[in-house]
Amino acid sequence: MQELAVVIIVSLAALYLGAKYMSASLRARIVLRLTRGGRSSAIARWLDKTGGGGCGGGSCGSGCAPQQPDPPGKHRVIKLHQR
Repeated sequence: MQELAVVIIVSLAALYLGAKYMSASLRARIVLRLTRGGRSSAIARWLDKTGGGGCGGGSCGSGCAPQQPDPPGKHRVIKLHQR
């Protein structure tokens, strides 16, 4: 009985993390597939949120674009000296 409870809890945690960090485009495709034909699904309502944690979601503000490097002279350089 205890093993069954652990399996259920771990499965729900994995589902939650997967949905939380899913990209917006993938989330939209899954919701579209779940609601095909006018059906209503609890999973589709749960997934139908704006943004996502993955690339393309835009909710984190940083996006997936590479960061611009700092201009020279703006950061400190650590000098190593041999003994």
